[in-house]
This record gives sequence, C-alpha cells and structure tokens, in this order.
Amino acid sequence: MNSMIKSIKLTVASVVLMASATGLAMAQDAPDWLGGELKKPLAETRIGITVLYPGSNAYQAKYAETAESYTKELGIQAIVLDPQGDPATQFDQIQDMSSQPIDALVVWPTSQNALIPAIRQASRNGIPVITSNSPIGEAGRRYIAGHTGPDDCAQAEQSAEMLAESLGGKGDIVVVEGTPGYTVSILRKNCFLDKMADSYPDINILASQTAEWNREKAQTVMETFLTQFGDEIDGVYAFDDGMGLGVISALQGAGKAPGEVKVVTCNQFGEGWDAMKEGWHSGSNKQSPVDDAILAIQTAIKIANGIEVPPLQGIETPKVTPENVDEFERPSW
Repeated sequence: MNSMIKSIKLTVASVVLMASATGLAMAQDAPDWLGGELKKPLAETRIGITVLYPGSNAYQAKYAETAESYTKELGIQAIVLDPQGDPATQFDQIQDMSSQPIDALVVWPTSQNALIPAIRQASRNGIPVITSNSPIGEAGRRYIAGHTGPDDCAQAEQSAEMLAESLGGKGDIVVVEGTPGYTVSILRKNCFLDKMADSYPDINILASQTAEWNREKAQTVMETFLTQFGDEIDGVYAFDDGMGLGVISALQGAGKAPGEVKVVTCNQFGEGWDAMKEGWHSGSNKQSPVDDAILAIQTAIKIANGIEVPPLQGIETPKVTPENVDEFERPSW
C-alpha cells in the first residue's frame, strides 16, 4: 500500500509519468470516451488527485490504486496525494497543487465545508476542480466544474428497504456510522433515517454510534451494543461493508448464528460478498471504486480539453441480496 500511495507532501508525492515514443504517439489520439478533440496530447496533460484516506479501507485503497494505474495507462502526468483523512492536510495539498501548472484537479473531499476556501482559490486560479465520490458543501459548489460518484442518499434508502424487508417490517436495530461531519456519512445517515421513519414505522433504532469507516472500531462498537442490548438487537445498518464486516466479527464472537441478526450495509466488499454467501449478510449494493476513480479522471480530462460535462455524473449501485448475489462478480477489494 505504501508503495502505491506517495507521501502527503507535494514535493515528494508526485508520480510524473513519461511515455515512450510509441506510447506518446498513441496517447496523442483522442480516446473514444472523450467525446471531442484534444487541445494538447494526453502526455502533456497534468492533473492533480487528492484522495480520502487509502489506509482506511479496501474501497479507498482500490480507488487510489486505480488512480495510479489508469493515469499511467493514459500516459498523462499525474500527482496522486494521500491526505490521510485530514482536512487540514488536504487543504494544503489543494493549495499547493493549484499553484502548479496543472490542467485539472480531482478532489475526494475529507470534509464537507473545510476545503471550500482552497477549492475557491483553485477555481479562481483558473484550475477546474472535480469532486469525486463525496460532494462538497452547498456553499462551495459554485466553484466545482463537476462531481462524479455514487448517489449516497439512494444507497441509504436501498439499505433501509433491504433491512426492513429482511426483518419483515418490524424490529429493533442499531446503526454503525462513518466519520461525523463527512458528507457521505451525513447522507447515509439522514436518508436512511428518513426512509425508515416514512416507510417502516415499526422499526425502532436502539442506538447509533460512529466507527469512522474502520473495521476494528466497528467490531468494538458492535460488541458494546451487544453488551447493552443483547438479544434485543434484530438488525444492524453499517454505512459501508468494511464496518459491516467488523459487525459480523462481533456477532460471531458473541456466538450468534448466521442470519440471527440481520446485517445490511452500503458498497459491498469481497469479504462481504463471501459473508452474504455464508448467510451472515442480508443486503448491500454494488459500488465499484474502479468505476469511481476512472469516471473522475475521465471527467477531469474532458474538462481540461474544454468538453462540456454534466454537473453530476453517477455510477450505478444496484442492490445485492442473498437472492441475487450470484449475479454479481465477487469484488476484488
């Protein structure tokens, strides 16, 4: 992992990718997905990318790996930075990159609002900013050239539906949250709560606590819930599959049988796919970090070449349940 993700400091964190003579000739041809002509060869195109925190879970690690490999495949010059989940570090990264001669900037925001001044400055410096995966706060969206990623509100509503269906529309549940104040956490919480309140009034939420997108912390949180509520818990909603796997470990440690407590998450991982096949997992949705990263990079290149893009571009996140899990390839992350 450390070999893929460079130091958080810009001076030692860039990967400048130089093509061979043959590769350069190929890179100068506009790819089919561009939808227009290149203003300059791809080999002369420079983009900056600051991701969320690849050390946090498998999805973020795969996203960062894809950002490295796909920019290399295209032959563009890319700077890929890891802020380690720290908004202050990412703020500095955005400022540093926007002072360089780059054509576009991709930001997977660590915070809804803390980055807005840095993004504003990048925009005013003439550098188009694309937010990826997690939206920026409303006040900063005027400075964004485009946003790509999943619809987190739709995913949360899907999770509410799958959990309610697995419980027969009634029961007591607990919630394992992501990092407070982070846009994805806000959406995956509020949209889930709204859907439950509006459509499933017989489902009661016993408690809700953050595990900060961390599998081990999620296991600890679930162990605490089991101590507090014991057999009262009928179901669990975890904001992502990494935390869901921590929940399942706690259930296994408590001697629960597969399916005794229904577990539903967002964005299924490979081990979550396995757990679903084994009966521990009741619902999730497909969300590919490969698709996520590639769409953001392609969008940045389009904008850098003056090609118009929609303000919001999503990736598909269909439901995955024990009934249809075999229709989906096991995730590699």
